Amino acid sequence: MKLHIFNPGHEIALAEHRKYVTLPHAARQLQHDLSFLPALWADDDDFVLVESKAHQDIPSYLKKYAAKVSLIDDEDLPYLDLENTEIMPWGWNLALQNRLLERSRGRLSQLLPSQTQLEAYRTLCSRGWCATYLLPHLVTSLADAVGIAHAFSSDSALFAHLKATDNGPFRQYVLKAPWSSSGRGLRYVDMQREGITPHLQGWITNVIAKQGYIMAEPYYNKVFDFGMEFHAHKNGSVDYLGLSVFHTVNGAYAGNLLANEADKQELVSRYASSSVLKTLCDAVKHFMPAQLQGIYAGPFGIDMMIVGEGKIHPCVELNLRRTMGHVALSLSAKQHSRRSMQITYKNGRYSLHINPLSHQSV
Repeated sequence: MKLHIFNPGHEIALAEHRKYVTLPHAARQLQHDLSFLPALWADDDDFVLVESKAHQDIPSYLKKYAAKVSLIDDEDLPYLDLENTEIMPWGWNLALQNRLLERSRGRLSQLLPSQTQLEAYRTLCSRGWCATYLLPHLVTSLADAVGIAHAFSSDSALFAHLKATDNGPFRQYVLKAPWSSSGRGLRYVDMQREGITPHLQGWITNVIAKQGYIMAEPYYNKVFDFGMEFHAHKNGSVDYLGLSVFHTVNGAYAGNLLANEADKQELVSRYASSSVLKTLCDAVKHFMPAQLQGIYAGPFGIDMMIVGEGKIHPCVELNLRRTMGHVALSLSAKQHSRRSMQITYKNGRYSLHINPLSHQSV
């Protein structure tokens, strides 16, 4: 039996790295409105932790995709049967560990990662680790791959890099916080136009002060977004689960294609051959087991993109957690035709929608 938890403020909590974290309103609202979401990938008889079981349920239009789960809330945690139980959150962090420990009155302690594991996991989740280890490994595995990122622990070092390095005719860069969720913690800068504005400088200084460093990488002309989804097992092995074809707006997640693997392969093959995809997949499966064993077991995904001149950026983001791509894989297995999956915000609430494809869909 598994206890599933949807905690989309995961990266914010990773950045804070404290036992008690107050999430921004948007993250709290998303977690509240979609706390039932794990029912879409859970197995029958699993548990899903929601904000309030008395006031929350799986929307009727999604029940046909959901497993027969039990919705529970924090008050139920001290009474869970611990035998053969596994906790499966969206992502692990210190605040979640502390919440489960406190709300269960210590009963879940044996099911939680240790402090040492959490520290190592947090490092693996950082963009600095990815840029130093995983990204170079994947770039060197392909002939037509691009991708490089640098970490800077002072704004003066960052500014010197941005001003001295010629990154193409426009010298455009993407700046990223070490830990941040989709679309947040990103800033774009064009050194031949607005450059470092006072507002951007303040943001840079704040990121370095709070998280220790900041990432800078060239801005690539994106042609197509896709990703690969995996699952790491406790014995160290890594399984490839499938492709994710998704859409982003200014770096923020906007939706996923629901389709079978053959259809997704056909779409991606317009830009990258099946042999290239297999090379990338094999490189991940070869590299990640040694990094994850004893630290993390569970789903993870790697966002990739096709850029100008047909080149591949093989690791835009490493998401060492469940992703919307995993959600799409679960839903695709229950579909007979292509659909789009989107999270929308309307009238102060978030909702998940599965719609027929349109010209605006993924």
